[in-house]
Amino acid sequence: MGKLLKPRGLKGELWITIFNDVDSALKVGMKVWMTLKNGEFFSQIIESLMISRAKSWIKFEGCHKREDADNLIGLNFSIPRSEFTPLNENEIYLVDVIGAAVLDEDRKIIGSVIDIMSLPAQNVVVVETKEGEVLIPYVDAHILLFDKKEKNLIVKDVEGLWN
Repeated sequence: MGKLLKPRGLKGELWITIFNDVDSALKVGMKVWMTLKNGEFFSQIIESLMISRAKSWIKFEGCHKREDADNLIGLNFSIPRSEFTPLNENEIYLVDVIGAAVLDEDRKIIGSVIDIMSLPAQNVVVVETKEGEVLIPYVDAHILLFDKKEKNLIVKDVEGLWN
């Protein structure tokens, strides 16, 4: 869903970046989950929130001082899938692509999607192949189709991309 950046002021608020900048399902009172570096999960309840394209911030219940916010810097946060905004039939969440088989235009298996990177210019699909990882920009120039039912990502044959 997003990443906690640095404290905003002295009252426990944090600047955040939201990976889906088009629509955010975050709401006051919602429980969000974070992962510590040791892999443990914990949750926080949103006390206040301001979503903006330029700068967004969040404040959690029980986080009242800058020092409280300092302990959360750099953590990624997420919400349960059941809290996602419903999609139209032809829309997807990029997280749905993870685990998909990646096929070329002739439907030959290239590999599988192991991650999605959200970069400033575009989203990038990380594909595990026999030869190692390949990065494919998630743009029309490279992606033909994502079949939600079959969980297949069909990519264009781009010379040098994976051969």
